Amino acid sequence: MYIIRGLQNIPSKYRGAVVTIGNFDGVHLGHQQLFYRLGSLSLKYGGAPVMAITFEPHPQRLINPDRAPVRITNVRGKSRWMGVHGVDAMFILRFNRELAALEPESFVKQFLVDGIGIQQVLVGSNFRFGAKGAGSFIDLQQLGKKYNFGVHSEPLLVANGDAVSSTRVRNAVSQGDLKLASDLLGRPFEIEKRVMGGKRRGRGLGFPTANFALEGLLHPPTGVYIVEGRIDGSWLPAVANVGRNPTFGDEGLHLEVHMLSPCGDIYRRVVRVRFLKRVREEIKFADVEALKIQIGKDVEEAKAFFASRAVEHIQ
Repeated sequence: MYIIRGLQNIPSKYRGAVVTIGNFDGVHLGHQQLFYRLGSLSLKYGGAPVMAITFEPHPQRLINPDRAPVRITNVRGKSRWMGVHGVDAMFILRFNRELAALEPESFVKQFLVDGIGIQQVLVGSNFRFGAKGAGSFIDLQQLGKKYNFGVHSEPLLVANGDAVSSTRVRNAVSQGDLKLASDLLGRPFEIEKRVMGGKRRGRGLGFPTANFALEGLLHPPTGVYIVEGRIDGSWLPAVANVGRNPTFGDEGLHLEVHMLSPCGDIYRRVVRVRFLKRVREEIKFADVEALKIQIGKDVEEAKAFFASRAVEHIQ
């Protein structure tokens, strides 16, 4: 996956690309369907490079900051999943007041025509563009005829009776419906973050943890979860707590992950944590010893979960 920031940084080999445009937060099944269709268009038009045009920060952070959605995937995660699903390059447009004020035709001419020299563009059926979303799919078709590029639409993907969307993913995660979130994403929901320093309480209890701050990040409800951590290219079994450590007095919201396999020192490293199953809600215990006993039970439940899954894979 090649990441491009700024028109001046577009390599010549990506001119004449087939493109799609959107926020693509989460790279869910609807986005994936769009990318696969874009790959088919690429083959049809001589193997043209496949490019996704996206925006940073999310447009709502500028237009309506009080209602801006919490991000499902950071830029690193977005580019990774785009690459998995056939996108060659991600072109990141910095969303600022100048970009927000561009009229639909100005946006198309500046970025799609003069900037990239696109062959084809594929967008979702609900696509809007230009200042205040004034441009529609019909407008894009007319501009395609004027500037000589093809325009295609893809219907929204429907799952469980409703369109697959980033909003549905966020709601599912926030409500603790990990299965629905996984169904919409085509993979388990995960958090990708750098390990921060903790208070080393877990180590003192015999269950050392990697600690992550969660403020401002999408996360499931507080509680204990069976998870996996991506370390050195491998997914390792783990158990995690999302919460504020009420036994020790409420603190900032954190994710604490206890790896069930040796992983070495991961302090300050970026780790991906994917959520597989909720074990229980977060509890305030009477004392540290009661907490230690319950963590031991949580660990045993997680080990049993991974053991049963290994047997299923063998069968």
